[in-house]
Amino acid sequence: MTSVTLRGVEKNITEADGQSRPIFADLSLTLPDDIRSAAILGRSGSGKSTLLRILSGLDVRYGGTYSFAGEELRRNELAMSEFRRTHVGIITQSYDLLRERTVLQNVMLGLGSTKSAYRAPALDALRVVGIEALAARRVGRLSGGEAQRVAIARAVVKKPALILADEPTGALDEDTEDRILDVFDTLQQQGAVLIVATHSERVAERCQRRFRIQGLGLVDEETLRPHVDS
Repeated sequence: MTSVTLRGVEKNITEADGQSRPIFADLSLTLPDDIRSAAILGRSGSGKSTLLRILSGLDVRYGGTYSFAGEELRRNELAMSEFRRTHVGIITQSYDLLRERTVLQNVMLGLGSTKSAYRAPALDALRVVGIEALAARRVGRLSGGEAQRVAIARAVVKKPALILADEPTGALDEDTEDRILDVFDTLQQQGAVLIVATHSERVAERCQRRFRIQGLGLVDEETLRPHVDS
């Protein structure tokens, strides 16, 4: 059971001039158990990355509730840190890889350590994304597409129930983008739920559900009306 539910989310952000402004007001999102992927669309600055930070537990300063697998999450740093450790894989726009470390070492860090016991699962994750041959190469010597696949491998090595990807193919050509999307399809077949923030219609078309941040809320593009809980 991997349902994801946000109810009545209220969130303000602070601008560069120090002024506070609302970015979400009464935003709700429901992904039932049978949905394995969803795209979050929206213009730059609309709040896509902020929404992923809320879903990942990195941002706990908001109003409303967040439930995962049928249980409301406790919104404090300790509880959310444990939630991320056990359930969530995160792929950021900048990849956040250690350039002087090897591909394998970076993926092993997704398990919290480079101890030898973590070598086998890290190699398995590299096989999933198709770059096990690059395990010994330093990340600083990789192409953009290769680095992106390392970031995906690191995010999925612990077999998370929820994968959150922020513009995962934004800097890639179409051929590499297709390969990354094929990897995401494989991960969903293995049981993971993928939520991806993207500008790309090609990426969104590969997802079961499409939502767009509009105004201060979320529009379900299947119905073209504000998404509400059933």
